[in-house]
Amino acid sequence: DESGVVTSARVALGAVGPTVFLAENAANALVGSKLEDVALEALAAACSAASTPIDDKRGTVAFRKKVAGVLARRAAQTAYTRAGGK
Repeated sequence: DESGVVTSARVALGAVGPTVFLAENAANALVGSKLEDVALEALAAACSAASTPIDDKRGTVAFRKKVAGVLARRAAQTAYTRAGGK
């Protein structure tokens, strides 16, 4: 909104499970915040928890879960900036 509060969010995760899926808990972590560190940490944790990746030669389960959270955090910051946040 005009004051920089996130009023709605959707988080889709791909390549960390059998299909692309919406992570509602991750989106809910952002709603009502001004994208403070606490909200971004909650987003990253929710994305990592929702992920069910496989182990293969390109990465371990632990690595992919960690990266899911890191990339979600970066994507949220980019989206917030593009939406007019600071």
